Amino acid sequence: MKQNQILANLNSPQQEAVTTTEGPLLLLAGAGSGKTRVITHRIAYLIVEKSIFPYRICALTFTNKAAAEMKSRVIDLLPNSGHLVMIKTFHSLCLYILRRHTDKLGFDSAFTVYDSSLSESLLKEIIKDLTLDTKAFKPSKINAIIQGAKDRMVGPKEFSEENNQDPFYKSISKIYEIYENRKRSRNALDFGDLILKTVKLFEDFPEVRDGYNQLWTYVMIDEYQDTNRSQYLLTLLLSGKSKNICVVGDDDQSIYSWRGADIRNILDFEKDFPGTKIIKLEENYRSTGSIIRAAGDLILNNLERKNKKIFTNNPIGEPITLREYPSESDEAFSIRTQIEEFYKSQKSYNGIAVFYRTNAQSRFFEEELRKKNIPYKIYGGFRFFDRLEIKDMIAYLTLLINPNDSGSLSRIINFPARGIGETTIEKIRSFSLSKNISMYDALSTRDLELRKSVRSALDSFLESMQYLKSRLLNGDRPSLVAREMLETMGIEAHYKNENDLESIDRLENIQQLIESIQEYEEQTESPTLDDYLNNVCLLTSEENSADLTDFVTLMTVHNSKGLEFPIVFLSGMEDGTFPHFMSIEEPGGIEEERRLCYVAITRAKQKLFISYCKYTRKYGEIQSREPSRFLSELPEQVLEWKRTGENFRSPAVSPRADRSFPQLSKEKSSASKEINTKGEFQKGKKVRHKEYGIGTILDISGSGDNRKAKIQFGFTHKNFLLAYTPLEIIN
Repeated sequence: MKQNQILANLNSPQQEAVTTTEGPLLLLAGAGSGKTRVITHRIAYLIVEKSIFPYRICALTFTNKAAAEMKSRVIDLLPNSGHLVMIKTFHSLCLYILRRHTDKLGFDSAFTVYDSSLSESLLKEIIKDLTLDTKAFKPSKINAIIQGAKDRMVGPKEFSEENNQDPFYKSISKIYEIYENRKRSRNALDFGDLILKTVKLFEDFPEVRDGYNQLWTYVMIDEYQDTNRSQYLLTLLLSGKSKNICVVGDDDQSIYSWRGADIRNILDFEKDFPGTKIIKLEENYRSTGSIIRAAGDLILNNLERKNKKIFTNNPIGEPITLREYPSESDEAFSIRTQIEEFYKSQKSYNGIAVFYRTNAQSRFFEEELRKKNIPYKIYGGFRFFDRLEIKDMIAYLTLLINPNDSGSLSRIINFPARGIGETTIEKIRSFSLSKNISMYDALSTRDLELRKSVRSALDSFLESMQYLKSRLLNGDRPSLVAREMLETMGIEAHYKNENDLESIDRLENIQQLIESIQEYEEQTESPTLDDYLNNVCLLTSEENSADLTDFVTLMTVHNSKGLEFPIVFLSGMEDGTFPHFMSIEEPGGIEEERRLCYVAITRAKQKLFISYCKYTRKYGEIQSREPSRFLSELPEQVLEWKRTGENFRSPAVSPRADRSFPQLSKEKSSASKEINTKGEFQKGKKVRHKEYGIGTILDISGSGDNRKAKIQFGFTHKNFLLAYTPLEIIN
């Protein structure tokens, strides 16, 4: 391969990046700017034009998938020598180094590397030995805290000094100390150790570091904006005296501060490496002009960023469609119908993606897609009814109507933790079999010998379940009983006590489950918990999504990073949802949320739909929502404003310094506008529903936003909240 081949089809900044080989180099690679192509061609240039031996080049990235892709491209460019280049993830490179120097660390070279499950198993053992409360000291949570400390290069001693005033963290300090000692006695390291101990190795044994500096004279690091403290220090140590280090990243796509990434690493790179050359890769090859204009204008509102602006020579393309909907259900319905239209023209669902800020939002889209048997996959997560917390709730609800379901009982008898271990559960199971009774009935019998604490826990469990069952039998709606269950069984307190992002996410999912029960009640003549659970059973018995080859992709915006789709629906753009309410008051939170929005927009190649809702249902009540503040930062010139099912004029835009969103509608919702222009909803009126067709109003009840209509469509009765459902009065 010759130089002209290496530089062929590269633009001027890309060519400059490839041919700049000496000294520190910062490549600011905007979204869709071809950074992987630049990295791999730079490696080829070093080998072919600079005569650098392949094994003297080390390239690092974050995931095995990214490393494999980079390796494959280098081998395609250099079939005879590309395989000799060291291309690894941070963790795999550190493992490679540590295996060769265990004598200096006091480890046997055959040490075991603990993954999360093994680490948590050991932590569980330690927590039991210290007789600590397993509800307060959950192994997964303790492991996350310890791994986070290691990412900051904080060992047990430093951790103890940091937290010597807080009783909870003082206990974690003790757990951390014992955890490290037991790992060492078992000749084991965990993932956090791999980078931490490599940094320590280089700092404590300069001769080892110098050896690798002489071996790898050219170092490249991808996605540098995502590095944490330990990765940052490793970067400094790998750069050696030559400082032939090239880092590639985009500060505008730094969205992982919640897992330790520090945007200052890329913002301050030239301070750490004096004489740094900065090359900006600003041309986007992925998206249309409209999409790039919107993304560029949005991100300019951030203050903590490098000065650059993405552009594209691609056609301007279609404008970005902005839609306002009365509710999440309307939003999901409309997006589903648009997906159906795209399928009619392109005969494929591949290339269509729906983004949302939180996992809980997926329910609405899953329900709509299932109605029309549209295949879909959740990228980087589970389908709504496959999520652990949803399965737990379904098990609880199932027990209320079928106490004989031993599978459901076994699942939740010790969730939240009640001190009922596997040994006790097996004892109950064996007893029930010997007496030919259900496990549930076995709980109340006094013939079963149990410890006093276990007996007390079981009695409390049975009392709570009986109370919930009595409420159901007395006619309380299933959604109210489910909401009561959250408090009575300690489920809500369990997740709130966890007080981490994962637990908040799980609680939001449970709230969505309860909302789905309430929606079922409003659309069913005689709703029962049994009927609802039967419907859920039908949903969860579908074919395995892993077998699908043509499907719509659903994902959180965080999971979309690094991907691209011809058609993207960016949903839920309301303040409190996106930006997320937990980020609004956090220092730097709004800027990170804006970067996340920038990432979402730049995933779209050809067509982008952005939507938000006027109303949402929270804890059984209808609440109004404000459009996301980010929408006012998008250029009006590339937007096409639409309400549900109708075109409308682009309204006057407030001054940009205002940051206020254009007043799209003075009416409460599309539904209320129908009422004002077509007449009042009354018993006997004929109405048209977008899905069920023409029906007759049988009854009107409630008031305000909770006003409900009972409507007959043929032989079917449906209940709708009028503020939530667009209905057209036709007589």
